[in-house]
Amino acid sequence: MSHVFSSREIEQFIELGWVRLSGAYRPEDALSVQNVIWHHIEERGVHQSDPSTWTEALVHLRESYSGPEFDRCNTVRLQQAIEELVGEDRLLNRDHPAWGWWPVNFSVGADRPWTVPDRGWHWDGHHFRHFVDSPDQGLLCLCVFSEIGPRGGGTLLAEGSHRVVARLLDAHPEGIELVDAITELNQTHAWFGSLTNQRSPSLDGELAGETSGPDRVERFMQSTYRDHTGQGLRVIELTADPGDVFLCHPFLYHAASQNHSGKPRFLCNRIGTLKTPMRIRKPRSQGHWSPVEVSIHQALS
Repeated sequence: MSHVFSSREIEQFIELGWVRLSGAYRPEDALSVQNVIWHHIEERGVHQSDPSTWTEALVHLRESYSGPEFDRCNTVRLQQAIEELVGEDRLLNRDHPAWGWWPVNFSVGADRPWTVPDRGWHWDGHHFRHFVDSPDQGLLCLCVFSEIGPRGGGTLLAEGSHRVVARLLDAHPEGIELVDAITELNQTHAWFGSLTNQRSPSLDGELAGETSGPDRVERFMQSTYRDHTGQGLRVIELTADPGDVFLCHPFLYHAASQNHSGKPRFLCNRIGTLKTPMRIRKPRSQGHWSPVEVSIHQALS
């Protein structure tokens, strides 16, 4: 298999939990998909040519779509990049992925100062019980179909969070529901508790106290926090061009952000489901570990 990513990019994915694939598909193909999504939005009375109809801050199309416009975006380069991270021939529906869902962000939070939110932080997977080796989501693919500038509604990622989540899931061999897992993480880990303002009163130290507005930007985005294991944690904001894809570890904490750009943001969450569970319990001698699995092994060791 040819290599899409450099060794440095693979190391970034393992350590931070994400990597950017610039130009995963052509910009003109991305805009063709955007036109398809506009068609579905206009069925709701929101018209591309008439901004006066953009009265909803967020139009969420809870659907997956297919068709020739989407097929053109399923490029060989994107397929190879995904397999480079999850393992060759381990992805379900490689040739016929589901493109969805579509949270089209017109102006979320445009009436408030831009900040790091304390709500909405999660990793994905409401539809299954979570184990550290769950195959239900082997990779989170954030596929971009519009230009996203700074403070333009780009997804916020918590770098390094996938390793903390791996340790939490490993502590629940019986499995755990997503909402319960997120609640436990926010209430037992100082940084996540401070990020979400849900920390237990028993946790104190340099992250005690609530923050708001610019203070949250400074606390969570301008410096890296290291927890008791030495794991670095920091929030970053994604910016992108049409055709970019961000490939994220399935355990990576992320949240929506405010859109101050005045332009609607188009992206979808393409789920990378695996054929079989991750090889977390098998020694490396019994099979090649993918970068997704390597990051989990490092977290648990």
